[in-house]
Amino acid sequence: MIDFRYLLITVVSIFLALTVGITLGAGFLGDPLSRDLKRRIESVTGIVGDQRSEIGELNDQIDEGGDWAQSIEPWVVDGRLAGRDIVLFTIDGSDGAVIDGTREILELADADIVTEINVRQKFALPSEPEATQLATIVDSVADERRALVGQTADALGEGAASLAADDAVGVDGTAVTDTEYDGLLRLLEEQDFISTSQADEETASIPPGASFVVAGGNISQEPFDTSAFVERLTIGLAGRDLSVVVSESTGSSWELARTIRESGDAGALASSVDVGDNARGRVALVLALDRNEGDPPGHFGIGDGTQPLPDPRPDDG
Repeated sequence: MIDFRYLLITVVSIFLALTVGITLGAGFLGDPLSRDLKRRIESVTGIVGDQRSEIGELNDQIDEGGDWAQSIEPWVVDGRLAGRDIVLFTIDGSDGAVIDGTREILELADADIVTEINVRQKFALPSEPEATQLATIVDSVADERRALVGQTADALGEGAASLAADDAVGVDGTAVTDTEYDGLLRLLEEQDFISTSQADEETASIPPGASFVVAGGNISQEPFDTSAFVERLTIGLAGRDLSVVVSESTGSSWELARTIRESGDAGALASSVDVGDNARGRVALVLALDRNEGDPPGHFGIGDGTQPLPDPRPDDG
């Protein structure tokens, strides 16, 4: 939904300034200034009323689109991702609606969430000991904490992509194995940087041919620089033409989806959804994962530069 906070802050500031002006003007300049300021107040009141009406109409349109998407959701989504292995990355502190909704829609589409990796708020690196722990895990000599977190996102993304693409060689020219990647996950989990769960402990955490979904976002303050982390993670995951979708909750202040679609690198490699907690976003997520091989990624939702929904695959009608 469209947020009134910034509009209200602006209006309150204008009225406060005008009120002070009226008080001062009445004392020093008398009635002419007072009448002029009153006319301005009336003008501002009219503008605010028009904007409130416009926002109400837009919200009604969003609601109507959501109702329509909810009605077609089972028909469009049911079984569409049958046999697809999904690795789901989630962000600590996210709105439960986008996380739970993502799991539910993938299940309805008959996809298998083989591994879920939750990125924890410890990536804020509040003090030197946390930074030292992370540097040791990823074997980094970075001086800045932001660079260290970015290198970890690279390692998580590029390693997972190498395994999903079943490459013998990683991006940096070194071999990437299940054992090495699982070792990275284990060390990060032991130090509470991530938590992981697997549907079957006997299978690979990142199976060949896997697709990736990154889900998160909330209206509350982000636990760390999530948009920068997700951008680096997404570029790594999508670097071998793998299917990657970043899904964010409506009204989130973290700007995960916006960062992806406005990033020259990430936006050209991965799809994004900025209404991932409602029916339209869930449908968009599944259709984006189901795009034809070779089709460019898309960006879906209600923000600037988005489309409402992807087109279904032509062979599925």
